[in-house]
Amino acid sequence: MDFEEDHNNFCIYCGERLEPGQNFCSQCGKAVYHEPKPQAIRTPSKYESRIDEIEQEYNLKQAKAFELVEKSFDPTHMSYSKFTSAIRKSNHLFAGQLEITRKMLEVNDDDNEIVAKELENKIRTLEAFVDKIEDLINELVIHLSSNKKDNEDIDNLFHDMDDLIDSVKDY
Repeated sequence: MDFEEDHNNFCIYCGERLEPGQNFCSQCGKAVYHEPKPQAIRTPSKYESRIDEIEQEYNLKQAKAFELVEKSFDPTHMSYSKFTSAIRKSNHLFAGQLEITRKMLEVNDDDNEIVAKELENKIRTLEAFVDKIEDLINELVIHLSSNKKDNEDIDNLFHDMDDLIDSVKDY
């Protein structure tokens, strides 16, 4: 409702004429009542839940990648530094792309085809980050499983299990 259409153009306390946007009466100094503006109800975008899922998946996988690097390499080893810096760089780039995607969501009104297409491209980019961190995890698992020390630990475990089975048979 325009100020001109509003019949409340006068102070309710002293009758002074009020100017548009005036917060206090210039005659008596009392606060001018304004109808509260209704807040726009924001409906969630169809992309929001997918973006949240991608973010959660990435966070879990990057934590797993850090864990595997710590298990696979000594912190003083050069490979440890290279892998951790690569993961941190990936985290930084992912966070930047995620922030851009969330800002695009704010301006998207679900009717704009250009924004929707760009959102889909950003989602594919975020998914590519998840895929690459998954590839890194797979490589680290392969490296971890090919570690000779771990093979010895597994052989020792099997040997201990065989001893346990043999001791049970003796009873």
